[in-house]
Amino acid sequence: MTAQQVRLLVLVAAFAMAAAAGALVNGWRWEAKLAAANQVHADTLAEIDRTTARQLQAQQEHQADLQRRLELTEQQHYQELAHAQENTDRLRADLAADRQRLLVKVRSPASCSGVPATPSAAGVDNGAQYAELHPATAADLAALAGDADSCAVRLKGLQAWVIELRK
Repeated sequence: MTAQQVRLLVLVAAFAMAAAAGALVNGWRWEAKLAAANQVHADTLAEIDRTTARQLQAQQEHQADLQRRLELTEQQHYQELAHAQENTDRLRADLAADRQRLLVKVRSPASCSGVPATPSAAGVDNGAQYAELHPATAADLAALAGDADSCAVRLKGLQAWVIELRK
C-alpha cells in the first residue's frame, strides 16, 4: 500500500468515525427532544386530569346542593299539604257529625224551607238570608274545597321544584 492510499484510508476512517460520532450525538439530541416532548405530553395530560377532576367536583357539589334544596322544598310543601289535609279532614268530620254548620247565602227566602220569610234587624249582611246545608252535603263540599287546596299546594310545590332546577 502506498502512502497515498494509507492517507486516503485514514481519511475515510476519520470521516466514518466523524459520521458515527455525529450520528451518536444527533441520537442523543433526538432522545433529549423526545424526552422533553414526552414530558410536555405528560404534563398536559396531568393538567387535563386536574381540570376534569375540578369540574367533576364542582358538578358533584352543585348536584348535592340542588338535591339538598329540593329536599327542603319537598319537606316544606309536604308539611303544608299535610296541614291542609288535616284541616280538611277535621272540618269534614265536624260538618258530617253536625258539630259545625255550613250556611250559604240565598236570594229568595221562599226558595228554601225553614228560612224565615220576615226580614230580621239590619246587620252586616244588610238583610241577607241564609240556608243551612245538610251535614253530608256540607262535608262533601268541604272535601271538594280540601281537594282544591291540596291541588294548589301541590302545584305550588311543583313550581318551587322547577324554580330550584333552573337555579
